[in-house]
Amino acid sequence: MEIYGLLMGAVTISLLHAILPNHWLPFVLVGNAQNWDDRKIMRIALLAGGGHVFMTVILGIIVAFAGSLIVSSFDILLLPVTSGILIVFGSIYVSLGLRTKRKIAKNHHLKMSDKTTSLSLFLMLTFSPCEAMIPVYFAASHYGWTTLLILTLIVAFTTIGGMLLLIYLSLIGYKRIHSRWFEENDRIVIGAILILLGLFVLLYHIAL
Repeated sequence: MEIYGLLMGAVTISLLHAILPNHWLPFVLVGNAQNWDDRKIMRIALLAGGGHVFMTVILGIIVAFAGSLIVSSFDILLLPVTSGILIVFGSIYVSLGLRTKRKIAKNHHLKMSDKTTSLSLFLMLTFSPCEAMIPVYFAASHYGWTTLLILTLIVAFTTIGGMLLLIYLSLIGYKRIHSRWFEENDRIVIGAILILLGLFVLLYHIAL
């Protein structure tokens, strides 16, 4: 019975974790700023989600067999990387938006390369593992590798599925509220949101 409670807890944690803005909002904002179609946004989010789950699973398995000391060491390194990517990414977009307003006519926006943008989104999410799942892996290790495999499948399905659903719904809403003012100032607004999101992630974890 305990094992079922453990797996249900994993589902709940994964879904709640997927709702966090830094797991889906950057893909919606940046994808539209880069003029990507919905399929490309979803594809990149899927890859980034895979990296995110992979990092979570690796840390979970390491901690399960090496002790909880590992997670605190990794957390110290991973948090600044995640927040830093969001803040730097946002600053670049603000800069591009200001340059666009000054020098370039409408519909001829400056952009970062798709490769750089995609890689930044991938690294941002990959280096932001779900720390809340680490104790669950530690507890599940007592039930053997089969349980850890089931746990991993649950984490992957619920986390990535939740992310993609929120991104899809947000893309629909984004298109409906899109305005001319936002079209002319999209990069400045998007950059500011990403910077605030990076600061929020940093401060939220420091507060914990």
